[in-house]
Amino acid sequence: MAGAAWPLSAAAGLLPASLSLTLLLGSLVVVLVLGVAAVFLEHIRKIGCMHSIERTAVSDAFFEDPGSLKKVPCPSIFDPAEKYISLIVPAYNEECRLPEALTETLNYLKQRSSADKSFTYEVLIVDDGSTDRTSKVAFEYVKKHNIDNVRVLLLGRNHGKGEAVRKHCLGDAPFQGSTPTHA
Repeated sequence: MAGAAWPLSAAAGLLPASLSLTLLLGSLVVVLVLGVAAVFLEHIRKIGCMHSIERTAVSDAFFEDPGSLKKVPCPSIFDPAEKYISLIVPAYNEECRLPEALTETLNYLKQRSSADKSFTYEVLIVDDGSTDRTSKVAFEYVKKHNIDNVRVLLLGRNHGKGEAVRKHCLGDAPFQGSTPTHA
């Protein structure tokens, strides 16, 4: 068989040449339209996600300075970084464990920033609706170390660690993925 023809082609004798060409062009147009629609819908989805993230990050969240009781707005994830490292600590009923962990961590960060002036840091404690004194313990560290270095974000009700990570830890980190965001 020297040249096998496409089964629906005019060479096979099933369809006239003009109809075969029309079907081919029609199929190409359908594929092209579906491709453009898919790209457009993906673009719309991304815009919607970014708007949702930005709205959540900017309008709903704030830090409270325990010294002055002023509300300090949370920066947007789209703002340029102000610190070399941001350490996010999801906390739920951590009243007993938080002091030791924060003391050790803040001592290290303070020592590192003393040795290297370009090293700046912030520790963000995300209180995920604790029912104990977690927020009070965290605010004591804000008073001791100031709001530029230690911040507390109160979520109000418990959303779970995955939600705290998803909402407030959207940056790159070497251990990103260690906590599933769907938990």
